[in-house]
Amino acid sequence: MKFIRYPQLTPLQSPTVVTIGNFDGVHLGHQALINRVTSIAKEKQLQSVVVTMQPLASEYFNKTDKTVILTPFKCKFNLIKQLSVDCMCVLNFNKDLSELTAEEFIQRILIRGLNAKHIIVGDDFKFGKNRSGDVHVLKRYCQPLGMYVDSIDSVINDNCRISSSQIRNDLSLGELEKVKNLLGRYFSISGKVSKGQQLGRTLNFPTINIKLRKQDLPLSGIYCVKVRFDNSGEYNGAASIGTRPTVGGVEKLLEVYILDFNKQVYGQNVEVLFYHKIRNEVKFDGLVELKRHIKEDVIKTRLFFRNNI
Repeated sequence: MKFIRYPQLTPLQSPTVVTIGNFDGVHLGHQALINRVTSIAKEKQLQSVVVTMQPLASEYFNKTDKTVILTPFKCKFNLIKQLSVDCMCVLNFNKDLSELTAEEFIQRILIRGLNAKHIIVGDDFKFGKNRSGDVHVLKRYCQPLGMYVDSIDSVINDNCRISSSQIRNDLSLGELEKVKNLLGRYFSISGKVSKGQQLGRTLNFPTINIKLRKQDLPLSGIYCVKVRFDNSGEYNGAASIGTRPTVGGVEKLLEVYILDFNKQVYGQNVEVLFYHKIRNEVKFDGLVELKRHIKEDVIKTRLFFRNNI
């Protein structure tokens, strides 16, 4: 998949089929839209292009607030790449871009930059200054120029429109099976294994630690997870996401005790897939009580995977 950025991009010479959106989560609704793009591109022998933003508009306009991002940029790139897209175009969302009118956006980016001949968007798509553009504006501007414009309806799951906000809500409630049904896969966090304070070793439950960086997710508590390492297999584990209040922690961390595992993995890339929530994070009276609950969490994790997976 080719990768380009705006405003640095060199105009594409080959005609394209384009879609535009945040695509945070790359959920089943996003996948349906992107699959429609690649299908039409193949049928008409055009390039397929997915346009997204970095940062997202919500991140840009809410500078003082933490914006919950389901998929960090690298993860989003990899998920879109798996959908056989020819080109991903990333817009640098800044003051200049935010002030483009809908018509300027169409002319500068879609026509001059991306050589769009067919545009497909979601039925709730908005763009341009003050979100003044939508599918009707696209049709009014583009169709007289011989360009095709389509929209697709939202994908419905269990009588509910699939959306990134619904996924965030379900994550906060620990409804991981519902999240899986909206994403088409288990929700996961990827990162590099880093050295922690090694408290788990003193409790006989050594953990791997993955820094969450800027990813402020609505997850907190103890979970049954699977852990995937690059080229070295998949393992069951019990994961903790939280601030570790029993030992006076402040920073939110992801720690995973991997069942029946004894390897040195510092610096390796890992993906943690979330299957089931066991309990909320709790501040215990001391390390003895903490260790007892960790033992119970590990037993519950073994039972979950034995009975469900």
